Amino acid sequence: MRPRFITIKVILFAICTLASFAAIVAVLQIHDLSPISRYSLCALFCLIALFCVYKVYCLFHRKSVFHKGLYHVTDLDGIDGIDFEQIVCDILVENGFELAESTQASADFGVDVLALREGISYAIQCKRYDSPVGLEAVQQVYAGRAYYECHVALVLTNQYFTSGAKKLADKIGVVLWDRDTLEQLL
Repeated sequence: MRPRFITIKVILFAICTLASFAAIVAVLQIHDLSPISRYSLCALFCLIALFCVYKVYCLFHRKSVFHKGLYHVTDLDGIDGIDFEQIVCDILVENGFELAESTQASADFGVDVLALREGISYAIQCKRYDSPVGLEAVQQVYAGRAYYECHVALVLTNQYFTSGAKKLADKIGVVLWDRDTLEQLL
Protein backbone atom coordinates (compact mmCIF):
# COMPACT_ATOMS: atom_id res chain seq x y z
CA MET A 1 0.00 0.00 0.00
CA ARG A 2 1.39 3.40 -0.96
CA PRO A 3 0.66 6.51 1.07
CA ARG A 4 -2.27 8.57 -0.02
CA PHE A 5 -0.06 11.57 -0.92
CA ILE A 6 1.49 9.68 -3.85
CA THR A 7 -1.88 8.60 -5.21
CA ILE A 8 -3.28 12.14 -5.09
CA LYS A 9 -0.29 13.54 -7.02
CA VAL A 10 -0.56 10.86 -9.69
CA ILE A 11 -4.30 11.50 -10.07
CA LEU A 12 -3.71 15.27 -10.35
CA PHE A 13 -1.02 14.63 -12.96
CA ALA A 14 -3.40 12.46 -14.99
CA ILE A 15 -6.19 15.04 -14.79
CA CYS A 16 -3.89 17.90 -15.87
CA THR A 17 -2.46 15.89 -18.74
CA LEU A 18 -5.84 14.73 -20.02
CA ALA A 19 -7.27 18.24 -19.69
CA SER A 20 -4.35 19.62 -21.68
CA PHE A 21 -4.81 17.13 -24.50
CA ALA A 22 -8.58 17.67 -24.48
CA ALA A 23 -7.96 21.39 -24.77
CA ILE A 24 -5.60 20.79 -27.71
CA VAL A 25 -8.24 18.76 -29.53
CA ALA A 26 -10.90 21.41 -28.82
CA VAL A 27 -8.65 24.22 -30.04
CA LEU A 28 -7.85 22.36 -33.24
CA GLN A 29 -11.57 22.03 -33.96
CA ILE A 30 -12.26 25.79 -33.63
CA HIS A 31 -12.36 27.13 -37.16
CA ASP A 32 -12.92 30.78 -36.15
CA LEU A 33 -9.31 31.10 -35.02
CA SER A 34 -6.45 31.71 -37.38
CA PRO A 35 -4.08 28.78 -37.86
CA ILE A 36 -1.35 30.66 -35.97
CA SER A 37 -3.65 31.18 -32.97
CA ARG A 38 -4.72 27.54 -32.99
CA TYR A 39 -1.16 26.27 -33.08
CA SER A 40 -0.05 28.78 -30.44
CA LEU A 41 -2.76 27.56 -28.07
CA CYS A 42 -1.84 23.95 -28.81
CA ALA A 43 1.80 24.72 -27.99
CA LEU A 44 0.73 26.30 -24.70
CA PHE A 45 -1.30 23.25 -23.71
CA CYS A 46 1.60 20.98 -24.69
CA LEU A 47 3.86 22.99 -22.38
CA ILE A 48 1.35 22.55 -19.55
CA ALA A 49 1.28 18.79 -20.16
CA LEU A 50 5.10 18.64 -20.21
CA PHE A 51 5.22 20.58 -16.95
CA CYS A 52 2.91 18.01 -15.36
CA VAL A 53 5.14 15.18 -16.55
CA TYR A 54 8.19 17.00 -15.17
CA LYS A 55 6.59 17.48 -11.72
CA VAL A 56 5.70 13.79 -11.42
CA TYR A 57 9.20 12.85 -12.57
CA CYS A 58 10.65 15.12 -9.86
CA LEU A 59 8.41 13.49 -7.26
CA PHE A 60 9.77 10.03 -8.02
CA HIS A 61 13.38 11.02 -8.76
CA ARG A 62 14.08 13.57 -6.05
CA LYS A 63 17.78 14.24 -5.63
CA SER A 64 19.03 14.41 -2.07
CA VAL A 65 21.30 17.25 -0.98
CA PHE A 66 22.26 15.17 2.05
CA HIS A 67 25.10 12.67 1.91
CA LYS A 68 25.97 10.19 4.65
CA GLY A 69 29.00 11.05 6.72
CA LEU A 70 29.02 14.79 6.07
CA TYR A 71 26.97 15.84 9.08
CA HIS A 72 27.01 15.30 12.80
CA VAL A 73 23.88 15.47 14.93
CA THR A 74 25.16 18.70 16.50
CA ASP A 75 24.91 20.32 13.05
CA LEU A 76 21.14 19.80 13.21
CA ASP A 77 20.72 21.35 16.67
CA GLY A 78 20.82 24.92 15.36
CA ILE A 79 18.45 24.71 12.39
CA ASP A 80 14.76 25.61 12.52
CA GLY A 81 11.90 23.09 12.50
CA ILE A 82 11.01 23.45 8.80
CA ASP A 83 14.62 22.94 7.70
CA PHE A 84 14.86 19.97 10.07
CA GLU A 85 11.85 18.35 8.38
CA GLN A 86 13.40 18.87 4.95
CA ILE A 87 16.75 17.39 5.94
CA VAL A 88 14.96 14.46 7.59
CA CYS A 89 13.40 13.72 4.18
CA ASP A 90 16.87 13.72 2.62
CA ILE A 91 18.29 11.56 5.43
CA LEU A 92 15.52 8.99 4.98
CA VAL A 93 16.03 8.80 1.20
CA GLU A 94 19.79 8.41 1.69
CA ASN A 95 19.07 5.55 4.13
CA GLY A 96 16.98 3.45 1.77
CA PHE A 97 13.50 4.99 1.80
CA GLU A 98 12.02 5.20 -1.69
CA LEU A 99 10.08 8.35 -0.89
CA ALA A 100 10.03 10.92 1.89
CA GLU A 101 7.96 14.07 1.61
CA SER A 102 7.03 16.85 4.02
CA THR A 103 3.37 17.46 4.72
CA GLN A 104 1.86 20.94 4.84
CA ALA A 105 3.35 23.15 7.53
CA SER A 106 -0.10 23.84 8.93
CA ALA A 107 -2.91 21.34 9.47
CA ASP A 108 -0.54 18.38 9.20
CA PHE A 109 -2.54 16.32 11.74
CA GLY A 110 0.56 15.57 13.79
CA VAL A 111 2.64 14.24 10.91
CA ASP A 112 5.54 16.19 9.42
CA VAL A 113 6.89 13.64 6.95
CA LEU A 114 5.28 10.82 4.96
CA ALA A 115 7.72 8.15 3.85
CA LEU A 116 7.71 4.81 2.04
CA ARG A 117 10.16 1.93 2.36
CA GLU A 118 9.70 -1.56 0.94
CA GLY A 119 5.94 -1.11 0.68
CA ILE A 120 5.56 0.09 4.27
CA SER A 121 4.27 3.61 4.77
CA TYR A 122 5.50 5.78 7.64
CA ALA A 123 3.92 8.77 9.36
CA ILE A 124 6.76 10.70 11.00
CA GLN A 125 6.65 13.48 13.57
CA CYS A 126 9.91 15.49 13.55
CA LYS A 127 10.94 17.26 16.74
CA ARG A 128 13.99 19.51 16.63
CA TYR A 129 14.09 20.40 20.33
CA ASP A 130 16.52 21.68 22.94
CA SER A 131 15.03 19.45 25.66
CA PRO A 132 13.57 15.92 25.90
CA VAL A 133 10.46 15.18 23.82
CA GLY A 134 7.29 14.47 25.80
CA LEU A 135 4.31 12.25 25.22
CA GLU A 136 2.39 14.88 23.21
CA ALA A 137 4.50 14.05 20.14
CA VAL A 138 3.66 10.36 20.55
CA GLN A 139 -0.06 11.15 20.83
CA GLN A 140 0.02 13.42 17.79
CA VAL A 141 1.80 10.99 15.48
CA TYR A 142 -0.41 8.12 16.62
CA ALA A 143 -3.49 10.09 15.55
CA GLY A 144 -1.77 11.31 12.37
CA ARG A 145 -0.84 7.77 11.37
CA ALA A 146 -4.51 6.85 11.34
CA TYR A 147 -5.45 10.00 9.42
CA TYR A 148 -2.86 9.38 6.67
CA GLU A 149 -3.57 5.62 6.71
CA CYS A 150 0.09 4.70 7.24
CA HIS A 151 1.44 1.46 8.62
CA VAL A 152 3.96 2.88 11.09
CA ALA A 153 3.91 5.91 13.42
CA LEU A 154 7.38 7.24 14.22
CA VAL A 155 8.76 10.19 16.19
CA LEU A 156 12.27 11.34 15.23
CA THR A 157 14.16 13.88 17.32
CA ASN A 158 17.58 15.42 17.78
CA GLN A 159 17.15 14.92 21.56
CA TYR A 160 15.90 12.11 23.78
CA PHE A 161 12.44 11.12 25.04
CA THR A 162 10.89 11.49 28.47
CA SER A 163 10.04 8.31 30.36
CA GLY A 164 6.31 9.08 29.85
CA ALA A 165 6.81 9.29 26.09
CA LYS A 166 8.70 5.97 26.07
CA LYS A 167 5.99 4.23 28.11
CA LEU A 168 3.16 5.51 25.93
CA ALA A 169 5.02 4.70 22.69
CA ASP A 170 5.69 1.17 23.90
CA LYS A 171 2.05 0.69 24.85
CA ILE A 172 0.50 1.97 21.59
CA GLY A 173 3.20 0.85 19.14
CA VAL A 174 4.82 4.13 18.15
CA VAL A 175 8.48 3.88 17.08
CA LEU A 176 10.88 6.34 18.72
CA TRP A 177 14.13 7.42 17.05
CA ASP A 178 16.21 9.56 19.39
CA ARG A 179 19.49 11.46 19.07
CA ASP A 180 21.52 8.24 18.98
CA THR A 181 19.45 6.76 16.16
CA LEU A 182 19.62 10.02 14.23
CA GLU A 183 23.40 9.97 14.60
CA GLN A 184 23.48 6.47 13.09
CA LEU A 185 21.41 7.66 10.12
CA LEU A 186 23.85 10.52 9.51
